[in-house]
Amino acid sequence: MADETLNARLQRVLVELRPNSVLVVGDSLAPLVETLTGAGETLTRLSSTEAAQRLSALSIHDLALVQADATLTAPESGVLLARLRDVYARKVLVIVALGLADGPWSRRSLIRLGFTPYGAAVGAEDARLLLYQFDIATYKTTPDWLSPNNWANPELWDKHRW
Repeated sequence: MADETLNARLQRVLVELRPNSVLVVGDSLAPLVETLTGAGETLTRLSSTEAAQRLSALSIHDLALVQADATLTAPESGVLLARLRDVYARKVLVIVALGLADGPWSRRSLIRLGFTPYGAAVGAEDARLLLYQFDIATYKTTPDWLSPNNWANPELWDKHRW
């Protein structure tokens, strides 16, 4: 199966989430998102270099779209993604060009930050893009052993003395 275009993938994400506010980090991603978003959504655009300084002045957004940038070092990209994930966005989608899939934007680095693979897409000039997401609602599923049904062996109550 061929990969979707980035335009189609982002359109599907926006339709599925219906965000009221979108934060876009990355210069070339902002025009594409502007064409896809409707009039009811608030769109905030930041370049990757100014994001670290201006992020603390922003409110919480429903969706943050981050375009991997080679100018950011590993500590800078890690801090940016962690701050977006923890404070400034309910869902974060990171778009990584195949040429940047090393160093701070590698699969291993993003998984360490709690991101999960979200598929691939084809960008401008047929460039292959990898997508990663973080959604706090689906970040960790509750394991069976953590349910209250398995904690105190209720079937043994009134049969044995502890």
